[in-house]
Amino acid sequence: MEPRRPALQTDAEGDYVPGYEFTVNRFRFTGFSLRPDALVTFAEITTGTAQPVACLETLIRADTVHLRCDDPQIGTITVDGKFLTRLATDRLDTAVLAAVVTVRTGSGEILYKARDSFKWHPGNSGGA
Repeated sequence: MEPRRPALQTDAEGDYVPGYEFTVNRFRFTGFSLRPDALVTFAEITTGTAQPVACLETLIRADTVHLRCDDPQIGTITVDGKFLTRLATDRLDTAVLAAVVTVRTGSGEILYKARDSFKWHPGNSGGA
């Protein structure tokens, strides 16, 4: 019997929560998930209603992540980042991913672009 291998952070189901929540077109960015589905999540600022956006372009490796997600109200959202730890953590106060988040209009105008660090929270409640 082989020893159990430690879980990788890339395989962990849960939400990646940003250190900074920005707002674009009346929607506040609240984070993203990779597993079981790649989604970015925004919340409508007046109601707080979560709006998950499916990512149709995803590349998830042991050390990096790339997401591209399109929403007609928000725009095209990309997340390009590097994992700060390979092994899954259960520490909710530790940044596990550093990424650049970009939001563009349909014509390519940049509405938001910044680097942020993300903490991981277990479970998946339909998005971040």
